[in-house]
Amino acid sequence: MEKAHWQGPRRSGRHHTDRGGLLGIKNNVVLTVVVAIITTYFLSSQWHAPRHQANCRHTYQVDAADLEYGLRQCALNQQRPVVDESLAFSRLAARSSVGPRTILHNATLINGDGTITRECSIEIQDGIFTKSTKTPADDIVPATQDDRVINVQGRIVTPGLVDMHSHAGVRETPQLWATEDVTEISAPVTPWARAIDAFKPHDQAIPVIASGGVTTSLILTGAKNQISGEGVVVKMKWANSVRDMLVNTTGSSGKPQRYLKMAMGENQKRQFEHSSTGPSTRLGESYWYRKAYDNAARLKREQDRWCEAASTAQGLMSITQEYPRSLEWQTLVDVLRGDLRVNVHGYETEDILAMFDHADEFGFNITALHHALHTDLVMDQIKARDIAVVGFSDSWGDKKELYNVSSYLPRRISEYGIPFVLTRDHPAEHGQWLIYEAQIAHHFGLDTESAIASIISLPARLLGLDNRIGFVRPGYDADLVVWDRHPLQVGATPLEVYIDGNSVARASDSLWKTSESSLYAKEAPISRSNDQSKTACKSGQSDIVIRGLKTSFVGNDGLRSETPEIGNVTVVVRAGHVVCVGGSKCDNAATQALDDDVPTMVLKDGHVLPGLTIVTRQHGLTEMRQEPSTADGFSAGEEYAKPLSSQFGIKFDGIHLGRAYRGGVTRIVTPPLTEGFFHGISTLFRSGARSILDDGAIAKPSAALHYTIGHSAKSALTPSITSQISQLRDLLTVDKLINPVYQSAARGELPVVVHTNNKDVIAHMVALKKDTGAHIVVMGGSEAHLLAAELADAAVPVIVAPFWGCEPLFWDSRNCLPGPPLTDRLGPQVLLDAGVKVGISNWDDTNNHIRNSIWEGSWVAGPGNQSLALDLVSKNIEDILKLPRSRDFVIYEGDPFSFGASVALIFEEGKVQNCYPNVDEK
Repeated sequence: MEKAHWQGPRRSGRHHTDRGGLLGIKNNVVLTVVVAIITTYFLSSQWHAPRHQANCRHTYQVDAADLEYGLRQCALNQQRPVVDESLAFSRLAARSSVGPRTILHNATLINGDGTITRECSIEIQDGIFTKSTKTPADDIVPATQDDRVINVQGRIVTPGLVDMHSHAGVRETPQLWATEDVTEISAPVTPWARAIDAFKPHDQAIPVIASGGVTTSLILTGAKNQISGEGVVVKMKWANSVRDMLVNTTGSSGKPQRYLKMAMGENQKRQFEHSSTGPSTRLGESYWYRKAYDNAARLKREQDRWCEAASTAQGLMSITQEYPRSLEWQTLVDVLRGDLRVNVHGYETEDILAMFDHADEFGFNITALHHALHTDLVMDQIKARDIAVVGFSDSWGDKKELYNVSSYLPRRISEYGIPFVLTRDHPAEHGQWLIYEAQIAHHFGLDTESAIASIISLPARLLGLDNRIGFVRPGYDADLVVWDRHPLQVGATPLEVYIDGNSVARASDSLWKTSESSLYAKEAPISRSNDQSKTACKSGQSDIVIRGLKTSFVGNDGLRSETPEIGNVTVVVRAGHVVCVGGSKCDNAATQALDDDVPTMVLKDGHVLPGLTIVTRQHGLTEMRQEPSTADGFSAGEEYAKPLSSQFGIKFDGIHLGRAYRGGVTRIVTPPLTEGFFHGISTLFRSGARSILDDGAIAKPSAALHYTIGHSAKSALTPSITSQISQLRDLLTVDKLINPVYQSAARGELPVVVHTNNKDVIAHMVALKKDTGAHIVVMGGSEAHLLAAELADAAVPVIVAPFWGCEPLFWDSRNCLPGPPLTDRLGPQVLLDAGVKVGISNWDDTNNHIRNSIWEGSWVAGPGNQSLALDLVSKNIEDILKLPRSRDFVIYEGDPFSFGASVALIFEEGKVQNCYPNVDEK
């Protein structure tokens, strides 16, 4: 389908004008002048008439100041915010032209709409771009000795990224009760709330987010109530005052761009479920919306009647009350007048369609549907209303309204001609990695230009700020990112970030030097193919020959090989066993198989990997975290005498296991669920099994003992971290006789996995290993890099979760390493450098990301280090937890360590289990 070029929402006369034009500006100016003249005339005739004309004096029944205020509001009511198209020109004309310049030359510019200009020179002065041309390096002459000229050597540069759904500054990290100011939940409708009033410029997340290339963010109020208030646009730069971070959104009309946050769905039901002050069903939500907008509509009519009366001399004298005003409802009146861009949080189609009904009933427009992960079901209605979608590429599953979301949603929405914008919803997902959203969306088919536009030019347009951000153009804000590789490649990282012409993050010289390597791809990766080739692959086969392979990390015995086979590789499987992997050395085995009528599967760019093994928090035990009936249930965490084993609770169904399996994760380790300190015994199981009765469904019933030490594990018997550490020490020493599993753990036979992030707790675990000889494993490990040498010396391995090792949501993770460009290395890379055995897994309770594990291993390992990337999500996990080696193998078409590959075959338990699986198969 040919993609329609979006020109912005069509607005009716009473709503936003994205492109106001000179006529609208002139009309507003004329109206303002007329009102000023009328006001001056009437007020002066009342309060400044000569005494001898007293009998003719007009008598007004409203205070002069109130009358003047009302007339001014009447004039403003006729104006709409506009996007000043002449802004760039006027800024260029007004600049000093004498300040120092920053000139980047030999750049590959990918502009905000995905347009590429090679050998580009970009000039920055006075905080704006002043030139963007194809200028040879020899023609660039510094005008002054203060000018800074940088040869970026062909590296890719883009405008700064724009995140139009963030809570940075109003939901500060690490999260504390004192700083949680994202939603005013005293009422279901609080349009009067303003994000700017709670914004904390010292939120430590702000410079970290900027280091990911995000230079502008729309900071929104939250979604726990229905109308939560007004957002604010800021530049992500360090400042002591929010005023120094604000983007000037006021255009030539004199009215600023403004942004309202509304929400529908489960959040509001949960928030007010046990309260009489708000809705507990979607029925109630609609009532509260309609009631709020009915109040606003009544106020608007009162204001309009007042202004109509004030428009004539006779009417002005008849006014007996001041201009109608309401602090509570004025924001919604402004919505009805078209002065705010309305952003609606909602997922389900019933929420979306109900909101359309409310908009029609009261006559307001919607700018964007946020999150909205089921919008592909009502695309025709969304497109007809010129509404955009702001969502995720890979965040789904923890509650009903975002369950079973299509992996291809961004592509579908974009191809239908609806503008699609990607967000991170910081801190729900850390805002530093907005580019990761675009990478995953591109992998699942969103074209390169749209993937770039979704995080740069489209959000700028939806904010009404594409006259100053979203592009590298003369007169625009000098927000710029220099990348170490193509931004849609795995692991792409900014080398330098500019905001308003100032460098706010710059990588070390060594990282600049490293990125010169040819391993740092300068071209976009391919997208995943949807073609399911007709091949000889059939489920149930125990004999098959596979050709067209470029690499195989599986050897002749079916196990992970130390050195991969590279070249024109053939794999021969007979009677459920891999009998040959290689080039010409497999010709005889392949010929014999052909003589025996064994089918041959021929691939394009094939790669063989062992099935991945990942440790998770709740795969197989929970389907929707926020729906208790879909979970196994949570123990109190105090079952020391009879430890629970997750093997009795594993459910072999649901989309989380299915998508992980079809992504190449064939084995999963999950401990029992707990609300306290002690989980119990984890189980290694096959993610693709149909039930516990399948061969090899439970690969190892007792994988490890699991404990959580930290604030989240505090309970009646272990109310402190002190008591948690003491209890674990006792179970491995004086109390180990209460159950044989503790004796096995104390002897180092059964791994003891301690889920913690704090470096002092980790230090106690190192000491505990030294004192007991137990095989202690740290999982989480956000601050483990601070003890890298000690962990290596004590041979204490770390399973890092999340994979980059840094998501400082809570106090015990606040010292994690954000990685380049702020630090040379990520936390897990520091551990690897020190000689610590490291694995990568997932402890996210939304449990949806493990199918991405091979990319995440590649991200940490770095370009060209495929063996390490694979080890991080397979062999190292097996070594750390003393698991049996996997004999599963997965064949991909395309390089699995990069984006664009797809699974072609999954082989387990001696036979082909799946061929070309659909990632979203139900």
